[in-house]
Amino acid sequence: MNNINQIGGGICMKKIAMILLSFITITLLVAGCSSSKDIQDFSIEEIALEEAKKITSEQGYTLKSETLTESDIMIGDSKVFDFIKEASIEGGYSKDDFNSITEDRKIVGYELEEKSKIDEPIMLCMVIDKGKVIGAYLDYSGYMPGIVSIDFKDNFK
Repeated sequence: MNNINQIGGGICMKKIAMILLSFITITLLVAGCSSSKDIQDFSIEEIALEEAKKITSEQGYTLKSETLTESDIMIGDSKVFDFIKEASIEGGYSKDDFNSITEDRKIVGYELEEKSKIDEPIMLCMVIDKGKVIGAYLDYSGYMPGIVSIDFKDNFK
C-alpha cells in the first residue's frame, strides 16, 4: 500500500512539474514576442537616423534633434502616397521599392533647423519598409503641396 502511494505521488508530482514547465514556457514565449516589437521599432529609429544623417550631410541641412519628431503608418492608396512616391523617386530612390511596398511600411520624420520662407518648420521624412529606407522627402508646413524632393530648397528662408 505504501508503494502505491509513492507511485501515485510521483506521477502527481510529474504532472505538476509538466504543468509548471508549460506555464513558464508560454510566459517566456509571450514576453519574447511582445518585446520583439520594441526591438523592431528601435531598429527602425536607428535606420531612419542613419539615413537622415546621410541626407543632411549631402544636402547641407541640420537636424534639430536626433529624436524622431513624428512617426506614422503609410497608407498606399491615398493621394498623399502619390506625392511621397514621386518626391522620393525624384530624390533618387527606386520606383520598384514603392511598387512592392508591404504592410510593414512606416514614415518617420525629423524636424530640420532650417525654416521655410513663411517661417514654418520643415520635416525630413523617411519611408521605411521591411527594415530598409525606400524613400525620403521634405514636408513643408503651410505649403500646398508640402511634400517635395529632398533636394528642393526653393521654399527655404
